[in-house]
Amino acid sequence: MRVQLVVYETDIDNVKRLIPDPLEVRTNKVITWISEFELGATQGGFKEMAIYVQVKYKDYEGDYEPFLYVNSPVPLTAGREIWGYQKKMAAISLTLEQEAVIGKVTRLDHQILKTLVVPEYEAKRSDIPWSRDGVFSLKYIPSAEENGEPLRELVLTEGKFTVQEGKFFGGLASALQERSEIDPTYLLEPKSILGGFFGQGELFLPFGKIVHDYK
Repeated sequence: MRVQLVVYETDIDNVKRLIPDPLEVRTNKVITWISEFELGATQGGFKEMAIYVQVKYKDYEGDYEPFLYVNSPVPLTAGREIWGYQKKMAAISLTLEQEAVIGKVTRLDHQILKTLVVPEYEAKRSDIPWSRDGVFSLKYIPSAEENGEPLRELVLTEGKFTVQEGKFFGGLASALQERSEIDPTYLLEPKSILGGFFGQGELFLPFGKIVHDYK
């Protein structure tokens, strides 16, 4: 896949508004992710956007995705049904223009994320401040019975993201979110940009682990 990431700091109080109990905020760092999979195993080719915040639960330190979008129904369905990822459909693009890589995500006529990265130096995966234990997701399935109890589970998945040596770069970056109350990505607006990344990599997503059952 090709992937672009922007790392920045935001208002930590807004992070608290976007995470479910019993997760707790760990830092005010945010990581945006826009990727283009030419071949996503059985899911075909698709584009994906995620915005990660850094949280903890008991002894687990992970990232949580309050916003997650794809442009194909196949990975949307798989992500929701297996891991509980709260995916939505959106128009997603990742283009190279002059010296910059530009990512755009549009939904309901709002550009809910626009990111720009200028690759300047060879970077490593360890340059990105991923959390130690993986990604949390809230799996929520409403009951088929009226007034029935929904299925609610907090899942932790140890995804394995690797980059191709010599084909992954870091540099100057920016991020901008248009205000939308339907998709309020603007709540995580940047206060200080820490850097951006772009290049080629691979992502392996195994089955997750249920770390909290809301029953």
